[in-house]
Amino acid sequence: MTAAPSHPPVCSLRVLLLAVFLVGLLLQSSPAFAHSCPLELYKIDRAIALKPPLSAEVLKKVIALRDEGEKLHRQEKHGEAMLVLGSAKRLLGID
Repeated sequence: MTAAPSHPPVCSLRVLLLAVFLVGLLLQSSPAFAHSCPLELYKIDRAIALKPPLSAEVLKKVIALRDEGEKLHRQEKHGEAMLVLGSAKRLLGID
């Protein structure tokens, strides 16, 4: 009878290392989003200050999206904030 190996299989170790890497990557991306939110807010505010040729209804929607993005940023929901701010920027026609 053969004794069981005393080390974990290589495949399991690779999966574990990949999982650790992905978790680390996810944790690092959150601060990156956090630093992007203020820049996106600034771009939206600057575009609004230039009086874009939008209807009052669309402008009201842009401002509501901007405010929601800022709220999400303050709650540290940076991924969600970036999506909301992206919607506001699309309505404004800016990058």
